[in-house]
Amino acid sequence: MRIGIFLQDLKSGGAEKIMVGFANYLANNTEDEVFLILVRKEGPYLVLVTDKVNVVDLNKTKTLYAFGALRKQIKELKIDLLYSTLVNANILALLVSKLTRCKVIIREANTIQLLHEKEKRKLIRIANFLTGYLYNWCYKCIAISQSVKTDLVKFTNCREDKIHVIYNPIMVKDDVEASLDKSFFHVGMVSRLTTQKNIPTIYKVIDSLLAKGLNIQFHFFGEGDSTKIKELITKYPDRNNIILHGFELSYYSYVKQMDTFIHIPLWEGLGNSVLEIYTSGIPMILSNVQSGFSELIAKDEVNVHYVDPFDAAGAATIVENYYKKSFKVLEGRKKLNLYPHEIYDAYRTLAG
Repeated sequence: MRIGIFLQDLKSGGAEKIMVGFANYLANNTEDEVFLILVRKEGPYLVLVTDKVNVVDLNKTKTLYAFGALRKQIKELKIDLLYSTLVNANILALLVSKLTRCKVIIREANTIQLLHEKEKRKLIRIANFLTGYLYNWCYKCIAISQSVKTDLVKFTNCREDKIHVIYNPIMVKDDVEASLDKSFFHVGMVSRLTTQKNIPTIYKVIDSLLAKGLNIQFHFFGEGDSTKIKELITKYPDRNNIILHGFELSYYSYVKQMDTFIHIPLWEGLGNSVLEIYTSGIPMILSNVQSGFSELIAKDEVNVHYVDPFDAAGAATIVENYYKKSFKVLEGRKKLNLYPHEIYDAYRTLAG
């Protein structure tokens, strides 16, 4: 089968990482001819793509502008089935499918309702609106958590029998000799710096702890709008308390050595970094929103703490309790059996 995988680019998001892994899996383990079709051929995940995958660059500045180019490539490459992920790419793929008769399997990674309510970018808001009319055009749909499936059934026209819940695989990249300053207590955060990831509350957590003079170093792994975090760096300039690492393929090599991990988004489909860091055994502070990680990680699991995403004081108190050793780090976390070959085989099975 000739299979296409359609993405905007290969920037530092969980969806892109998962789909690159899927492309590589198909190329290395099946007889399929695999085409990774990108609106723009850019992003750090390009280095992960195996030579067996055919990379197609549509060379467009925005997904919206790629309609004609995508249609042309599907016809010229004789693509039998196209996988796509993220709302804007999904909408374009479904529109093109009507003209090319190419089957499309969409992958949805977010809860549509909250994404629509919080998203400020005009084109993404339009794409979110169109999900209510176009998502049932798909051949099948992958929802990365039960909460995403529930949301899709409620807020889009996609039939429930088309939607298959398949959690993301755990793919830890741990190949860097990372070292941390042992004079600090270390707190890690891994995500894009966006509205979804609740940066204002994170700001309050950090500010309240540093105002007490605690010897804590906060590490951010991810790209995005760092304005609020840089305000804190300016406010506490003398102690090297905040480090912006930017995108780091091997962030796990650093975070696994840290004392706590915080991930308190306003909404979340799953949260790849949460699943990966969970395997390290370090204490975790997570938001109690309906999400894939809340489905997989129990609230009473060892050293896992769920808080309201707006409860900055509660999150800060948990960090301080570990800092003062009032909370002990224990062993015995349950293993999450989310193996890439099993997950990707489930993706491929949907194609028939």
